[in-house]
Amino acid sequence: MNKIPLIIGLGKTGVSLAKYLAKSAETLYILESSPNNKYLKELNDLDIHYILNPEISERNCKLISRIYPSPGVSMEHEAFQYAKHLNIPIQTDIDIYLKNSKSYNILVTGTNGKTTTVSMLEHLLKGLLKDKSVSAIGNIGKPVLDFLDQKIDIAIIEVSSFQIEASSRLESEIGILLNIKEDHIDRHKSFEIYKSLKLRVLQESNINISNLEHKIVGKEFYDYENYFPESHFLNNPTLKKCPIHDVFNLKASLLALKLILEEKENLEIFDVNNFLDEAIGIISSFEKLPHRFEVLEQVDDVTYVNDSKATNFDATLKSIESSRNLNKEGDIYLICGGDLKGQSLSNEDAVIFKEIEKCFIYGKDKDLIKELLSHFTNCIPCHDLDSAYSLAKEESKKGDLVLLSPACSSTDMFTDYRERGLAFKELVKRT
Repeated sequence: MNKIPLIIGLGKTGVSLAKYLAKSAETLYILESSPNNKYLKELNDLDIHYILNPEISERNCKLISRIYPSPGVSMEHEAFQYAKHLNIPIQTDIDIYLKNSKSYNILVTGTNGKTTTVSMLEHLLKGLLKDKSVSAIGNIGKPVLDFLDQKIDIAIIEVSSFQIEASSRLESEIGILLNIKEDHIDRHKSFEIYKSLKLRVLQESNINISNLEHKIVGKEFYDYENYFPESHFLNNPTLKKCPIHDVFNLKASLLALKLILEEKENLEIFDVNNFLDEAIGIISSFEKLPHRFEVLEQVDDVTYVNDSKATNFDATLKSIESSRNLNKEGDIYLICGGDLKGQSLSNEDAVIFKEIEKCFIYGKDKDLIKELLSHFTNCIPCHDLDSAYSLAKEESKKGDLVLLSPACSSTDMFTDYRERGLAFKELVKRT
C-alpha cells in the first residue's frame, strides 16, 4: 500500500502543498481544526482526493509518508511526536522549492522589514533587469510552490521563523538577515531559540547580508547598514518622506541588488555613486504595501498614521522614531495593544515612549503593557480599538499626530493585522 502524505493546516500554503502533492499522491491526509475553512472548497473544486482529520494514532501514522506543516502549526503538535517516534520525515514547501527550483534564490528574514525589503528588491531588479523574470514569493503571501513550475530567474523568498523552524535545508545564493528582536516568544519559548532560527538563513547561504552583530566567521559577509556612503541617503529628496526604518530596508535591498548584478549577471559596477543614483531613481516609483507606517490624510490638521503591521515592540519603537521625524513639533498620541506573544521590554528601549503624549491601550494584554510603559508616558486603558481611537481623536489638536502602532499580534480581536489596519482606516475616514 502506498503511504499517504499528511498536510497540517490549510491556509494558502496548505492548499499549494495539496496541489503539488496531488500530482504524485492519490490521496492526502489533511488536518484542519476549522470545519468552515474556506480553502476546503478550493480543494473540492480542484477534485483533489483527501481524508480530512484522520485520527492521529500510531496505527494511522504508520501509513504516513511525510508530514508537511503549514507555517502557523506549532512543532508541539501531537503529529510531530509520532513523527519523531516513527522516523516520519518532515518537509516544508520551502524545502521542496529550494531543492527543485532552478532560480537564483535569495532568502530574506528578520523580525521586521521583511516584506518591504523583498518588495523593494523585486522592484529594483525589475527596473534594472527587464529581460529577467523576477518574483518576490514566500511569506509575503505567495506560497513558493505556486511558482515552482514557472521560469523564474531570480526568486526573492521571504521566510518567517515559523517556516525556518520546520525546514530541513535553507541553502540559497544570498541570505539576508535584517534584524533580530523579541517576537513570537510564546511560540519559540525563548529569545535564544528564536535568534538561532533566524541565523540559519545566514549559516546556510553562500553570501551573507546582515549587520555586524550577526557576522558569521568564514562566511562572505556584507554589512548593509554601513556599506554605502551615508551622504547618498541624507537629505535625498526621494527618501525625504521615507520612514527611517525603511531607509535601512532600502540599504539592504540596494546591497543585494549590487551583489546580484556582480555575482550573477557579471556586471561590473565601476561607479557606486552612479549606481545609487540610478537605483534610488527606480525606487521613487515604488509603492509600499498598506499598514506599514501608512500616512493617511490629515483630518482637522491632525496627521493619522496606520502602522498596524507593527506586531512587536521593536517595530513600534521604530514607528515612534519615524513619527517624531515626520512631526517634529506636535504631540504624538499612540494607540497600541493586543497579544504581546510573550514579549518583554527593557527600560532602556522604553525610554522613547517619553516622546508619546498619551498612550491609549486596548486588547488582551493592556494591563501588562500599561505596567511596562506607565513610567514613561501617560497610559489610558481602553475597551477596544474604537474607544482608543475616539479618545485619541478627542485629545489631539492641530499639528499633532495619532499613530496606530500596536506592538502586538492582532488575533485577540481581529483576523490579522490587515483587518485591524482597515478598521483603523475606516475610523479615520468616518471622522
